Amino acid sequence: MGDIISFITTNLDYSLMVFFGIFLAIILLANKKKVELQKIVFPLLYLILYKTSWGLKKMDSIAKKLKKYRNALSYTSITLGFLGMVTMLVLFLFSVYKYFFVEQEAVVAPLLPGASIPGLPELSFVHWIIAIFVLATVHEFSHGIFARMYDIKVKSSGFAFFGILLPIIPAAFVEPDEKEMEKASKKEKLAVLSAGTFSNFIFAGIFLAILALVLAPLSAPLAEEQGVIIVDVNELGPSFEAGVQPQEIITSLNGIEITNINDLVRELNKTKPYEKIELTTESNTYTITLEEHPEGKEYGYLGVNLAVKAGIKQDLLDKYGSFPIKALLWINILVYWLFLTNFMVGLVNLLPIGIVDGGLMFNIALGTVVKNKKIAKRIFNTVSIILLLLLLFFLIPALFGYFMAPFQ
Repeated sequence: MGDIISFITTNLDYSLMVFFGIFLAIILLANKKKVELQKIVFPLLYLILYKTSWGLKKMDSIAKKLKKYRNALSYTSITLGFLGMVTMLVLFLFSVYKYFFVEQEAVVAPLLPGASIPGLPELSFVHWIIAIFVLATVHEFSHGIFARMYDIKVKSSGFAFFGILLPIIPAAFVEPDEKEMEKASKKEKLAVLSAGTFSNFIFAGIFLAILALVLAPLSAPLAEEQGVIIVDVNELGPSFEAGVQPQEIITSLNGIEITNINDLVRELNKTKPYEKIELTTESNTYTITLEEHPEGKEYGYLGVNLAVKAGIKQDLLDKYGSFPIKALLWINILVYWLFLTNFMVGLVNLLPIGIVDGGLMFNIALGTVVKNKKIAKRIFNTVSIILLLLLLFFLIPALFGYFMAPFQ
């Protein structure tokens, strides 16, 4: 019993997510008549839809107020949608190219609580559940509003759960009438499909403004640098070979004290490829033979991803206490994740893959450019399958690593 409690406390965010998944599975099984299952790579990946009529009247109400602006909103939404599609496609393919031909860095990372994503703050379970709920609600509600602006009936709305073995990731959905969507013009279809990401981008901008104009000025004076932390160690790199571990805090390099990233960069700039250096952390000292930098830099390559270890100024803690300061920082991280999830998930949704919004938009655009339906379908299927296989190639090992990490 003690081992179980120790495991839960050590991996609290991971454990909360698993308990959440088990709880959802029980609820959905008890209401299975209202549930629709969409298999992706079942039972590893799947989608569960729980249909309701939630929010339909509100969609009608908002759509009536925005109807006179629908052309301007639609053209803006569609334009941003295709720009986002091209941007995401280029970024994804460039990351794939770098992985195979430059350096094997992570191309995708699971957006799940407790996951370690280099360069980003820790994603707690509470931050995760709030961020996912907000972005999913904004996304799907917008699909419904745009559909109603064009008098396309919305048959149902409801909750969705993306399953990775367990139904873990909460989402939302709206279900426009298929026959009415089929009769709609290409512009109307594209407007409805692009609406979700359009709204995610708008909300990402709102959260970024709050972060930059309100929370950052309030939070910045509270923190001070307290060292350089190794977030991740690149496999097969020199630090990995030397046994350097993630989460270690660097204290010196070649005997020179390191208090911030600038100190470390300055000392690394003095090195050469294949030079031996001595790296000291709070827990160990390593002798590392540097390698050639993958980007062709003249200095040696350490093979780690770094971040600033920040802490709250002690004089402020003494003056105000820890609770109000930690509460402000907690809100700061929440708004940061609200910005990032709306922006990044919105972009990923625009990839021209299968039945996601980007795929459906790509299919419509392709049918406009390529008049031969068989050729258009062949191009769509080829692009969609290649991108999906590439995505799964990186996603499945990342998910496996995430779920196995607490047991290693």
